[in-house]
Amino acid sequence: MLKQRIFTALILGALIIFAIFKLPTPVVAFMFAIVTLVGAWEWSSMVGANTVLKKVLYLLLVGMTILLIEIFIEQESKYTILFVASLWWSGVTIMLAMYRGEWLNSNFLGKLLKYSGFIVLIPAWLALVMLHKQSPEMLMFLLTIICMADISAYFTGKRFGKNKLAPELSPGKSREGVLGALLSSIVLAVIGLQLFTINKPLWPYFIILCVVVALISVVGDLYESLLKRKAGVKDSGTILPGHGGVLDRIDSITAAAPGFVLGLSWIWTDSGIG
Repeated sequence: MLKQRIFTALILGALIIFAIFKLPTPVVAFMFAIVTLVGAWEWSSMVGANTVLKKVLYLLLVGMTILLIEIFIEQESKYTILFVASLWWSGVTIMLAMYRGEWLNSNFLGKLLKYSGFIVLIPAWLALVMLHKQSPEMLMFLLTIICMADISAYFTGKRFGKNKLAPELSPGKSREGVLGALLSSIVLAVIGLQLFTINKPLWPYFIILCVVVALISVVGDLYESLLKRKAGVKDSGTILPGHGGVLDRIDSITAAAPGFVLGLSWIWTDSGIG
């Protein structure tokens, strides 16, 4: 299983790097849209869409929303979408901190998970496309932060984990693992300061932004864990050997990308990033 997981990760990593640095933004946007639609299919399966017709309708709604945003929404309005998504994830963070196992029987939670697929998936697609258009290098940097946060949390938790982070949601996660993720984000942020032109007065802000990205990526992972617990499944799908479904791979990105792009926009002009 581990070999299969590593092999799949290497293939996916190579494809992502090639797409980010070699393909134009419209093609990348289309590829990300396909990934988003596969994620929407998996999401619909876990929120009670028990027929192919219902799943297709869910996909069509997500796909049409993406298309409408791409065609009709101006740049400033796109940042508004990212702002709303960032507020959403702030609310999710508070909700998960208060989570209790009996919530799984709540009809309200079921409806929340059903309709939140749109605000989880679509703003993430938008953020990734906007970032690629502005700076493929910064997009790669964002994905590296998220990936290293996940890896650091895993190994730190394995070695030092004693205090469970959210035992009723994801028993394998520990507070020590999260600390490892945050420390890795600080290291990468310092490296990023050398790679990108950022004015020195904004260095602390950039480091904080990277730390927040690592933290909110954990929230995205936990939110998908809540979705899977409600649906009674271990993985969101089986499309990726050794990794489960697409949502299992992009859950952290869906949470982190909107806030990162929004936060970066506040220093973009003055710093000459990209």
